[in-house]
Amino acid sequence: MATTDDYGQGVSISALLDQPNAETLAKNIANGIASRSVMRFASATARGATLTVPVEGMVTYLQDVDRLYVYAGTAWVEVGTKAEASAVLTSGTSQTSSEILTGLSVTLPTKASTSYKLTVTGLVRSTLANDRVDLLVRRGTTTSGTQIGGGILLSNQASTAESLTAIGYDTPGAGTTTWVVTLNGVGSGLCDLTASAAFPAVFTVKEI
Repeated sequence: MATTDDYGQGVSISALLDQPNAETLAKNIANGIASRSVMRFASATARGATLTVPVEGMVTYLQDVDRLYVYAGTAWVEVGTKAEASAVLTSGTSQTSSEILTGLSVTLPTKASTSYKLTVTGLVRSTLANDRVDLLVRRGTTTSGTQIGGGILLSNQASTAESLTAIGYDTPGAGTTTWVVTLNGVGSGLCDLTASAAFPAVFTVKEI
């Protein structure tokens, strides 16, 4: 009589006294292991056509969206494998009355039809009270790259630093994408990003 594996996973193993049948032996082992491993499918449609009666705990990977799922008994639930990366700046920029690169940059392999949340926080100051300053995120490596979101417009007191946070959302498509943070002195004063070890500027890109 066939037995099961030593790990309690229900994989059928032929016993020594069972009728010899190499096909049954191989199929029982292969099916048992495959259904308990990460199964790959081209799409959710292909998965549904193959796994008509999924079992709780099954894990699948969908190649069209590059995502991992586990069957929770009633539905396929996505497993948290979303990409995230951050950059930290601990040195301030030079003063500017035009747009400059801050030094904050993040590069990620990005997916088709997938959106990313971009968040940057840092201390900014201006030499002119109530000055206008833009903290911007751009796709690319220069100040001429595609601007993401509307940036942040803030009035700053002279010679003091005020915390700014810029948030944007981008859907760059499949490939490798770089985003940079820039600072723009839109008003009449000179502004700078006053990052330091005590108060670093942080830029985070997170797949959503």
